[in-house]
Amino acid sequence: LVPGRGLAAVLRMLPMFHDEEHARACGLPEDTLVLPPASPDQRVFYTVLECQPLFDSSDMTITEWVQIAQIIESHYARYDGFVVIHGTDTMAFAASVLSFVLENLQKTVILTGAQVPIHALWNDGRENLLGALLLAGQYVIPEVCLFFQNQLFRGNRVTKVDARRFAAFCSPNLPPLAAVGADVTINRELVCRVRGQGRLVVHSSMEQNVGLLRLYPGIPASLVRAFLQPPMKGVVMETFGSGNGPTKPDLLQELRAAAERGLVIINCTHCLQGAVTSDYGAGVALSGAGTVPGFDMTSEAALAKLSYVLGLPGLSLDGRKELLARDLRGEMTPPAADEPRPSLQGSVLGRGIAQLLSLRQEADEMWDALVPSLACAAAYTGDLEALQVLVELGSDQSLEDFSGQTPLHAAARAGQAGAVTMLLQRGVDVNARDKGGLSPLLLAVGGRHRGVIGLLRAAGACLSAQELQDSGTELCRQRQLGTWKWWPSCRTFGVGLVTRPWAQKCCLLSNLKLSCCGVSCSFLLRPAGGMALPGPPTPTRRRP
Repeated sequence: LVPGRGLAAVLRMLPMFHDEEHARACGLPEDTLVLPPASPDQRVFYTVLECQPLFDSSDMTITEWVQIAQIIESHYARYDGFVVIHGTDTMAFAASVLSFVLENLQKTVILTGAQVPIHALWNDGRENLLGALLLAGQYVIPEVCLFFQNQLFRGNRVTKVDARRFAAFCSPNLPPLAAVGADVTINRELVCRVRGQGRLVVHSSMEQNVGLLRLYPGIPASLVRAFLQPPMKGVVMETFGSGNGPTKPDLLQELRAAAERGLVIINCTHCLQGAVTSDYGAGVALSGAGTVPGFDMTSEAALAKLSYVLGLPGLSLDGRKELLARDLRGEMTPPAADEPRPSLQGSVLGRGIAQLLSLRQEADEMWDALVPSLACAAAYTGDLEALQVLVELGSDQSLEDFSGQTPLHAAARAGQAGAVTMLLQRGVDVNARDKGGLSPLLLAVGGRHRGVIGLLRAAGACLSAQELQDSGTELCRQRQLGTWKWWPSCRTFGVGLVTRPWAQKCCLLSNLKLSCCGVSCSFLLRPAGGMALPGPPTPTRRRP
């Protein structure tokens, strides 16, 4: 089997991947496909791009994976989700590399593929691709993920464990982020929080002179010495059990000498599950020789992380080792660190929360029901101390109350810039919609909170098609009432203002087109909370 072209034509003939009747009704361009409705008011539109030339996954290197990341970057500002079809043999490596190459990722990126090609009678390709499209089209999971056999994994936590079965991948030290069955279950408490609110950064200067050395009983020191020679810059060393290895003086001396001349060595266990610890003397000896503990990282993730850290400019050797020992993209579970908790005595709300905390063990169910509403109240009033504790206590960082409102909604409505900043730093969903379909950005626009609007826009907030329409109507009303000056300029929240001559009214327009990127191919989706793709840009056509 070799990579083949023409996937779009194959998908167009499969009703599960393309609704031709709806595409004709919408006047979609030839390169755009549309799935059947995922729900009464939700569809996923996508286009297919095949790389030139197609990549065989067995021949791929960091260079090709960086190229994929750069294609994603070139489309990032316009589209909301990305699905990359990739060969399974090196998919775990690809997912790990992309997770480090893409910094400040705030949109869903899913890698998927198949053990048996999609054109075969009995295959897993159709199910995997459809699941990836639906997940990326309907949910915001700001990570590089891998979808296979009805499970969505964190990309840098997976490894391939079977060459033939459809359940080819597993995530040995982290449960799946989502599972697809009769319903879709998202484990929101596991989804990485957005760690930065800046623009997407693609790190193209990855160090390629890194290697993987697997220790075995009796491994000669001379072999280790040869492996650690220049141009090698970093090594992932697979050890026994919880990070143990031979403690022969000559072998330890080779490791120590390599570390002293600047070679970085990460100690990872070759076991599928578990982590590197310092429970045994052999592990302590390796640590004393200058190795960096890899905790529970997979070898694929450790190689990708090593390449990323060594490629960062301006860092000292100690600085690189410090980064390697930290969790950067959810790739490992470092030892828990005790952090001081605020006293909560600075406000009436805080003191009430402190009192409730003392009763929590007696009323867990009541507490779980109260946390979202209390967090919204703290965000609305700007009580940052209470808000910090409540967000930490919530099992789901979105903390929706009975109306579907999150603390970010409450803070945006009230113009609490400090609370908005804290919540964004903790990685809450900036485009969350409440049960009324309102986003934090629309609430901030309605409240004329310019500072909050700027914070939300910088974090990637955008208005849905319905919100754009409602905002345009409101802008026209404000203009007629003479209160136009109180509304922030359209540029502030990133849309264009135009006048329709045929209606003599203002309206707001947003770029709702689609494009694509990928390895063999990939898909860029229009998800965003139930929003359908508009029809062709004819002035009198309504959005389907």
